[in-house]
Amino acid sequence: MKLSELAFIARGKLVGKDEEIVGFKSDSRECLPGDLFFALKGEKSDGHYFLKDVYSKGSFAVVDREIDFSPYVIVDDVRKRMLSLALSKIEKSVKIAITGSNGKTTTKEILSALLSDHGKVLKTEGNMNTDVGISLSILNGISDPDFSVIEMGAQKPGDIENLASIFKPDLSVITLVGSAHSAFIDVPKEKSSIANHTKNTVIYDGDVRLNLQDKGLIYTEFVKLRGYKDLKTLVELDGKTFFMNEIWGLGQIKDLNMALSVLEYLGISFNPIDIEKIQMPSGRMNFERIGKHFLVDDTYNASPESFMNAATTCAKFGSAIWILAPMKELNMDGVKERLMNFFLRLKPKMVFTVENDDFYPFGIPYDLDKFLNVLNSNDVILVKGSRFYKMERIIKEIKEELKKL
Repeated sequence: MKLSELAFIARGKLVGKDEEIVGFKSDSRECLPGDLFFALKGEKSDGHYFLKDVYSKGSFAVVDREIDFSPYVIVDDVRKRMLSLALSKIEKSVKIAITGSNGKTTTKEILSALLSDHGKVLKTEGNMNTDVGISLSILNGISDPDFSVIEMGAQKPGDIENLASIFKPDLSVITLVGSAHSAFIDVPKEKSSIANHTKNTVIYDGDVRLNLQDKGLIYTEFVKLRGYKDLKTLVELDGKTFFMNEIWGLGQIKDLNMALSVLEYLGISFNPIDIEKIQMPSGRMNFERIGKHFLVDDTYNASPESFMNAATTCAKFGSAIWILAPMKELNMDGVKERLMNFFLRLKPKMVFTVENDDFYPFGIPYDLDKFLNVLNSNDVILVKGSRFYKMERIIKEIKEELKKL
């Protein structure tokens, strides 16, 4: 796309030389030659303050006022026009929105993989699930998609309503109403609001707390978990059993069934060959055998529900050691009691905590030497915690030590 084309679609005006756009950015630090920078205004900053840096890198900008650099596109409202540009790119595709307290990224990745055999798929990248993140993913994504799979996140009241009103999905999925962000939002109400702007159907798990305005369709359990062997998962589909690569817990099997329910709704058939090729996103229930031990990387994020899913799966493989960091943004009513009851039921061999700050009612502070002292052959090591605590550093540290044993 050239700057003149963008200016036309965004109802703006090109000032200066017409250039080809290489990529789209909203962070000046990430700009590269040929990138188009959206000078967005936030609560604490204004992208217009960073234009000198942007142009020094050979990038251009979309702005809402005249500037001393060139070329640029001037519009009435940068954020509004960025959103409209993104929407115009996917308006002819089948738009599928995915939200939920847990499982939305996994469901997005599975669904995108399954749809890729049936057309061109544009998906939002990583955890880019805000209005800005979604727009940049779309603008940097493929052209003329047949399907657009959009992950929508909520951190404050009204986020889902706003996102759904902008992108107007044809079909939506609510993976789970859980505890994530419950300190800030009424989770059932927030997730239900996606139905207000979904054109057709909302696939969900039957949670009675959701109000989906007669658009709700309960997902189908196509794939059933039957067991594990050699770091593979035995499942059943249509009465036939087969192995899937990697370890899938009940939560991930549910995410798979949510994705398959979307395919069924769209009239797209599937079979074991389609499912066997799917890979789990990194940081989510990634089992690795290192020597005589299992290391489980589930560090992408944390909530009581995702932790219990991971720990329950780990318990099927042997004696478990949990290394846990606190979970952020939770309404703490009853959380400690739930965690304690779960701990007493599963009885892990040892629990280490990272910056616990009285979040977990059990465990001792993590120390590498103490961990190695209690480690035995065939132990299952689960590392879990909110991304704030960067638990991947502990994964790296433990990997290095296990390789020495």
